[in-house]
Amino acid sequence: MAHWFHRNLLKATTNHKFELKHNDPTDATRKLCSDLRTCRIRLLDLLKNPNNTSTSVEPAFISYLSLLYGFIWEVDALSEENEQIGGPNPSKLRNVFVFKWTHTLLGQGTVSFADSVYEAANISVILGLWFMKHAAMIASKNDITMSEAKEVYIMMRRAAGIFTFVQTEFLPQLSNPSPLGSDLDPRVINAYVNQCTAEAQEVTVARAVELKHKPSLISALANETSKLFFDAANTLRSFKAEISGQWIKYLEFKSKFYQSYSYNYCGEHLLAMDKCGDAIRALKESELCLIKAKTFCAEYSKIHGPAPRVKPDQHTVFKRLSPLVARTLDKCERENILIYHHSVPQEIPVLDTKATYGLVSPIDFHMPGCNSLWYLDIYKTLTGTETPKIDKEQDLPLVKEEEISQNNKEPKNESGCTLQ
Repeated sequence: MAHWFHRNLLKATTNHKFELKHNDPTDATRKLCSDLRTCRIRLLDLLKNPNNTSTSVEPAFISYLSLLYGFIWEVDALSEENEQIGGPNPSKLRNVFVFKWTHTLLGQGTVSFADSVYEAANISVILGLWFMKHAAMIASKNDITMSEAKEVYIMMRRAAGIFTFVQTEFLPQLSNPSPLGSDLDPRVINAYVNQCTAEAQEVTVARAVELKHKPSLISALANETSKLFFDAANTLRSFKAEISGQWIKYLEFKSKFYQSYSYNYCGEHLLAMDKCGDAIRALKESELCLIKAKTFCAEYSKIHGPAPRVKPDQHTVFKRLSPLVARTLDKCERENILIYHHSVPQEIPVLDTKATYGLVSPIDFHMPGCNSLWYLDIYKTLTGTETPKIDKEQDLPLVKEEEISQNNKEPKNESGCTLQ
C-alpha cells in the first residue's frame, strides 16, 4: 500500500445551541436539546484528531444521530417498537433548526439549510473523512504491525461505507439540493466512495506482493485498483480545475501508478508462460505509465488545494517501482536474446480485469434507531415549532486539526510499503 494519502481538510460549522422557538418548552424537550448540543460539541471535537480511536468516535457519532433522529424521521406509536414497513416517514420537525456548513471544494463560506437531513449528511461526511485520516495516521507509523495494517484496511472500507450511506440514505431525502461542487454533490460523494475503496484495495495489493501470490493475481488486483482511482478522477472532471485540480491529480497519479504496477506483473506472468515478446511489450507499457505517473506527481506537488502538500515521488513505494520495472524488463530482454527470439508486438497486452479474490467492498452502515429520549408525546409536543429564518452566510476559519506525521523510514520488505 502506498503510504501517503490525499486528505481533504475537515469541513467547518458554527456552534449550534438547539434552541426551539416553542411556546411551551418542557423539561423533556430541554433535556433533548441540551443533550444534542453537548453531543455535537463532543463529536466535532473528537473528529478533529485522527489519533483518537474508532471506539471513541463511532459511539459518539451514533449517539448524535440517534438524538437527531426525531428531527429527521417521524416518531410514532409503531416506530417505538418496530420500523414501519417501507421505513419511517419524514419528520414534521425537520425544518426547526438552521445548520451552517462549509464545503471542502467551495472555500470557507457557509451554506445554510433549515433541514436536519442536511446536518446528518454533513456530519456523516466528516466521519468518513475522519476514517480516512485515521487510516493515514496508522499507515504513517514506523514498523506497522499486521493488526494495524488490517485496521487501515477496515478504516478505508468503513469510510467507503459511510459515504455510500450518505449517498443512499440522505442525499435523496434533502429538501433542497446542496450546491454544485459541495460535499453533498453526488459526484463528490461518488469520488470519495471510489477513492476509499481503492485505498483499501491498496492494502490487498501490498499483501499479495508480500505473500508472493501469482503475478497474474497481483496484476489483476492492481488493475482493478487503478480503475477505481481513474473512475474517481473522472467523477470530478466536470468541476473547475481551480477547485478540484489537486484532488484529480492525486487520483490520476494513483491510477497511473497502479496501472504501471499491473503491467509489470502482467509482464512477469507472460514471461512465465514463455510469451517473452508480449512480456517485453507489457514492461515497456509499465515504463510509460510510470513516466506519466511522475508527471502527475510533479503537477500535484505544485497545485494549491484543500489538502496539505506532499511529495509522493519521495516515498519508498514509489521509488521502488521504477527499478523493479527496469529489472523485470532487463530480464525479459536478455532471455529473449538468448532463448526466445520473439518479436515485440505493437499491440499492448490486455490486462486481466477479474481478480479471483481480494476485491474490496464498502462496509455497510445503517441509520441508528431513535434515542430513548424520543417518544410519541415529546414528538407531538414539538410539532408546530416555528421554522427559523436563515441568517446571512458567513466565512468560517479552518478547522484546527491534529497533524498526521509522515514516516520516511525505509521499509524492510519487498513491496516498499509500510504494511508488513
